[in-house]
Amino acid sequence: MLQDVMTALRAGDTATALATATRWTTAEPQNADALFWLAQACGAAGDLAGAGAALDQALAVAPQRADLMTLRGYLDLQGGDLAKAEASLSGALVQDPNQFQAYIGLAHLALARGDRTDTERHVAFAKRVNAEHPRVLLLEAMLAAGQPDQAERVLTLLTAAADRAPNDAMVLSALGVAFLERQHFAFAEQTLRKALALTNASPALHAPLIAALDAQGKGSEALAVADAWVRQAGTPSAHWNRAQLRVAAGQVEGARADLDAVLAVFPQHVQAFELSMQLLGQAEGQPAVMAALETRVVADPGFALAWRLLLNLQPIDEAPALVQRWLEAAPDHPAALDVAATLAEREGRQGDALAYAERALAAEPRLREAALLRARATALLMPEAAVARMEALLAAASTPEQARSLSGWQAHALHRAGRVDDALRAWGRMWMGGPAFGLPLPNPEPAAKATPAEDGGAGRLLWGLPGSRVERLHAALIPVGRNRLMIDRFRQPMRDDGFNPLRAAPDHALAGTAARWRQPLEAAGLEPANLIDALPFWDGWTQATLHGTTLVAVLRDPRDLLLNWMAWGSAAGFAFPSPAVAAAWLHRQLDQLLAAEAANPTQVVRIDADLLDRDPEALAAQLVAAFGLEDAPDMAAALALAKAPNGGPTDFVAGSWRQYAEPMKALFVPLGEMAVRLGYPAE
Repeated sequence: MLQDVMTALRAGDTATALATATRWTTAEPQNADALFWLAQACGAAGDLAGAGAALDQALAVAPQRADLMTLRGYLDLQGGDLAKAEASLSGALVQDPNQFQAYIGLAHLALARGDRTDTERHVAFAKRVNAEHPRVLLLEAMLAAGQPDQAERVLTLLTAAADRAPNDAMVLSALGVAFLERQHFAFAEQTLRKALALTNASPALHAPLIAALDAQGKGSEALAVADAWVRQAGTPSAHWNRAQLRVAAGQVEGARADLDAVLAVFPQHVQAFELSMQLLGQAEGQPAVMAALETRVVADPGFALAWRLLLNLQPIDEAPALVQRWLEAAPDHPAALDVAATLAEREGRQGDALAYAERALAAEPRLREAALLRARATALLMPEAAVARMEALLAAASTPEQARSLSGWQAHALHRAGRVDDALRAWGRMWMGGPAFGLPLPNPEPAAKATPAEDGGAGRLLWGLPGSRVERLHAALIPVGRNRLMIDRFRQPMRDDGFNPLRAAPDHALAGTAARWRQPLEAAGLEPANLIDALPFWDGWTQATLHGTTLVAVLRDPRDLLLNWMAWGSAAGFAFPSPAVAAAWLHRQLDQLLAAEAANPTQVVRIDADLLDRDPEALAAQLVAAFGLEDAPDMAAALALAKAPNGGPTDFVAGSWRQYAEPMKALFVPLGEMAVRLGYPAE
């Protein structure tokens, strides 16, 4: 009968195998071999309980048999009893150190719990028994996966394993996923389809197969696979995958039904809920979404996403009341406390903001906004206390971006403590120690590179270097500039005429010209001669190309420009590559400014932004004269920007460069010479 059972199992005929094994055990109820094969047949038929009962009966007859213990361990693995599985597999090895499958099972258990050392130990023992077994190769591939420079070895090992076991679902699954990760989509599709055709394959393999099909543009085939997955398993993952495909195919009602199926099992599935609200809005409008969100926050006040979506739909003046409702409904929820902290800081309630942030971070230390808010508040403490606390915050930073922001606030704490060398190092870490950020610096092209046309534009250009406070003058000019001030280059979508920060070379077809500058303005019904065009970047080439315009340049001492740029960034969002590169860049721009002023004195007007600190009314008079304003600007808006919502400063007052005169001496010498040329004191 043994041969009959084995033949039926190899052929996949589980019914015949089960019937034959049952007759065998009925005839010989104390035969451990008969019970072993009955367990195999039950397992192949999906009857884990029957397999377990047969094995327990066999172990009662032959308690020392290692093969019975090994199979018992695998059944426990399938049943999810990992501790019992490990005990059975370890017991099998005590009886027979050559139980290959026991080593394999224990290696998988060790890998699942993240114990690489134990995994490698069991694999080494398994290799002593059969070094070329496909399951050994599979485990070696799994150990190599994710290791540096091991991608090709992983694929080689899995290909070898598949050659040796062309019908092993686990091996084929791993190979298919490896192909997918390397973007060999056609190979991934072929391998995963083969794996799924096997009776013991995991239904979850449908997900990578769908990804492989989708990457090849086979949307209808991907949807067919998703349908099969839902029919076979009906799991939330199956419905979620099909929902996304249905949305892409325009099957909105079907997608909403799938999302409902996901949310019925996992009500807080973030992506499914968000997509569900999006589809509801498309079908029934914003009021329906708000009603659904209101229902949800009442039923489940701990679901932060519903509150956040509701906040996004509320008018801004109603946000405080909604945040208060959220706090009352979920007073200890970290997301609620995080939002409350941000709102309190925006309203200038610094004490409340810090208290909320502390509570939020105590509940969830990874909250980025709360951590940064606490850092901003910390930087305003007594200087030495702030420095000590910033060290602790940096040590607890959970992402490179968070560490970067914290380094900036640490630098401000060190600045206030008078530790200028340490502050410079902290600003260096902020700009250069983590992920790059900021726009690349445009190359200041000289006037000689321009090929100006007869038409040179008209009107006025407003420009300030990084650190010049130009954004504060924008705020003052907006109310009195009426329809004259153009600040669309500082927001999206940006007017694209060749004079934005990301520039083409002067001889490129996309380089700016006066004609390209005029076209969008006149198309909008504007008269260029009356306009004030706020530029994020200016150079000699710009002045020569738009030679009919007047430049209004917002200036400060070049040494203050460098320091403020490093500490506070720039209105245009430029990166700060290094103090030396930034200083040389500033020097080139100012040199070109002086050259333009010398060539056409009436077409360059200087504005002294330091007057904001000592004589705002004099600055207002300068702006009236420079732009021919009918009314003097109210400088309150510009002065308000001197402080952040938390009460801290937004830049350094004039002359702050002197605190850094010694450590930055090499850079300040040439900038000091430029300062003198611009009329600022040498010392």
